[in-house]
Amino acid sequence: MRRRIDARRVKTHRAYRIDQLAEIVGVTVQTVRNWRRQGLPCITDKRPFLIRGRDFKEFHASRLKASKQALGAFEIFCLCCKRPRAPMPGLVDHEPMEGGRSRIIMICPHCERTAQRIVSDRNLTEWATRFEFAINRRGYD
Repeated sequence: MRRRIDARRVKTHRAYRIDQLAEIVGVTVQTVRNWRRQGLPCITDKRPFLIRGRDFKEFHASRLKASKQALGAFEIFCLCCKRPRAPMPGLVDHEPMEGGRSRIIMICPHCERTAQRIVSDRNLTEWATRFEFAINRRGYD
């Protein structure tokens, strides 16, 4: 089973049974039943439960939008904690990249794993002064 759902495979103007929708999206039937309990609208209240493709796409888009988190100016999203974290000074480094970008690498103060964020070279001096690391340009100018 897939972890990421491809909602583009669902046709907007078609109605699906729960088992059909589960097969198309690549999840279990129980997952679709759980979505129905969480607010996925059905056309009928009796079996077979029919779900419009448009309703599923709207439900899926609203779930994706609710799970997004905006990062602050000097925050990095930690994939282990699943939260934006502010780096601690001294635990930050950078790696130059091509195209006027750099990768900021930090050690998460909460879980002590590495996290990274790509920033523009225009903002790199602000990051360097705030988190006390040296800017190194090894052949990327």
